[in-house]
Amino acid sequence: MTDTSFILWVQQFAQPWLTNFFLAVTALGAMEYYMVAIPIVYWLIDKHLGFRFAVFFTFSAYANSGLKYLFAVPRPPYEVRLTVQEGYSFPSGHAQGSTAFWGFLALHLRQRWAWAGAAVLIALISFSRIYLGVHYPLDILGGIAMGALLLGGYQLLHTRVSPDKVPLKGWLWTSIGIALALYLFHPHGDGPVTAGFILGALLGYALEMHTVDFSPKGRVGQNILRLLLGIGTLFVLRISLKPLTNLFPGTTGDLARYTLLGLWASLGAPWLFVRLGLAQSSKLKKQTTSLP
Repeated sequence: MTDTSFILWVQQFAQPWLTNFFLAVTALGAMEYYMVAIPIVYWLIDKHLGFRFAVFFTFSAYANSGLKYLFAVPRPPYEVRLTVQEGYSFPSGHAQGSTAFWGFLALHLRQRWAWAGAAVLIALISFSRIYLGVHYPLDILGGIAMGALLLGGYQLLHTRVSPDKVPLKGWLWTSIGIALALYLFHPHGDGPVTAGFILGALLGYALEMHTVDFSPKGRVGQNILRLLLGIGTLFVLRISLKPLTNLFPGTTGDLARYTLLGLWASLGAPWLFVRLGLAQSSKLKKQTTSLP
């Protein structure tokens, strides 16, 4: 599992331009990329699909973090790493995340080209981790397998769970219970971060449906402004809320911080879009301004 021979064999072909290429490819598996990509679906295309996408992908990240702490496999030695990367190695978060992300999109697009594109991107992102010396081949295989397993579970369950089928109060309390259970089961690493975002998304989505119910449809100018405002505020909040981690005991500050980020993405941003005239709402009839 910790044999570097394949990594060294791959790196014998290393060139500066090739290293830069794989650094760019591996960035497609970074959390910042997903923080931009998934809200695009929720805010601009289909909020119901975007909600499922966000919860599914975040749970995949939670599971990956939990498995890393369970197996506690060290990364390849620093001597073979071509980029800075810390934390445990198995399973690969980039391999699992790319499988979950691109596999989810292909699953819903239901087109051969989508599956082909997903396969190429998963392969490139996964291989970049070996080339850069931050994962062993078995880490990659484990990540892809876990991502595929979660996709199969999602396919079986996603049509059975919806706020429309559960009273609001029941949905809210159940959401809190699920998030607390996730946190208590894995209070380390990315456990609090992912559990918090899942909680915020679950609460915000249900409350948005009952109080705002915005429509993702809009003109090009409106969509651009939504994206700039929504993503910009998301990253500002991510930074400005960081002091919360020092106000709460243990890792509960991360739980609170990312709960607020999930609430912004699922409820706060849609509410603001409607108030600024960037989106239509079936609940909020009065809009204060109208932007192009």
